[in-house]
Amino acid sequence: MKYYTEISHIVRGAMNSDKKVVSVYTNQLVEKLAADGEVLAAKGLGEQLATTQHGSLSGASASFSMSRPVPVEKDNRLALADKTHPNLEESIVFLSEDNEATVSSFLSYLFKKEQLQEFGIPVNPTLLLHGKPGTGKSKLANYLAAKLELPLITARADALISSYLGSTSKNIRSLLEYAQNEPCVLFLDEFDAIAKARDDKNEIGELKRVVVSLLQNIDNLGDTILIAATNHVHLLDPAIGRRFHYKLELLTPKERERRNLLTALLAKFDFDNDGMDICVAASKGMTGAEIEMATYEYLRFAIINDAAPNHIGLLRELLLVMHPWLSFEGDDSRYEGIYKLKELNTDLFTGKLLSQLWEISPSYVSRLLKDHK
Repeated sequence: MKYYTEISHIVRGAMNSDKKVVSVYTNQLVEKLAADGEVLAAKGLGEQLATTQHGSLSGASASFSMSRPVPVEKDNRLALADKTHPNLEESIVFLSEDNEATVSSFLSYLFKKEQLQEFGIPVNPTLLLHGKPGTGKSKLANYLAAKLELPLITARADALISSYLGSTSKNIRSLLEYAQNEPCVLFLDEFDAIAKARDDKNEIGELKRVVVSLLQNIDNLGDTILIAATNHVHLLDPAIGRRFHYKLELLTPKERERRNLLTALLAKFDFDNDGMDICVAASKGMTGAEIEMATYEYLRFAIINDAAPNHIGLLRELLLVMHPWLSFEGDDSRYEGIYKLKELNTDLFTGKLLSQLWEISPSYVSRLLKDHK
């Protein structure tokens, strides 16, 4: 049921006479209704909430969105985070079976949070994501927020980190206190920027104090959902790891995940199985972000030029992203790519496939390869 999360919290808060819970989840419901185009319902709920909170409305000045704004940096007035409302359709992730199991376990843990609390079991809804760039850390944070039907508060490192003494710690405290009082998923991307090991001799004392402040504020988050992501997990302070109940390493996608990703990206186009198999095999070693970028780039080109997308065109784009030295145009030097691809994968890059990629005859490819030897 849509809006079930908000409605259930509002009902529970009302039964427990907890005005704060009723208020924050009504605010969230108003935001979701407005985002879904239910303007009248959002306005009506917002006005009722405003009347309850303030006793009266000031006519046209009354806003039907009562959510608190994200805090800003004191000196430059930049927002400390971006607030978004991810949806599942745009946040689908393709994970390995092991990572799928971890994510499923994390979600089950969150959904059963209240049952755990009833038995006096502490809840620590925290997840640390790490892996090379492009492996889907940000997309996974969006997916989790969408599954939980909560807004995603993504910290902005450029606003959090200040050149003024003590300001960075204040910014962190301000943002985490905001998340503590709003139903949301707090996402700290580029986490190593504020959580580096305190024994790093290259760091100044101020950043070491920032880590202490960060640790203290994480400890005070209570049951606020916190996701952090880093490309450099080895740089994090050892004490950081103990604050995260779940940890997940995202790797470059294996064949299963690459196939699922390409199938989803190409769902509206007619690609035969053999062509898909070739693209899946050729994309080995690419990150999900690289595969997505190459696929969209090729599809844009095909649609703009009124061409029917095909696996050879996509394969060229995938190879160009993966191998910047490659060229399919120009003088005879472009044929260097034929030799290099053949050396990389003899079984995949057959004479027929190479002839299709360079749009030359198979016999010419054979002669080039023979002369090269």
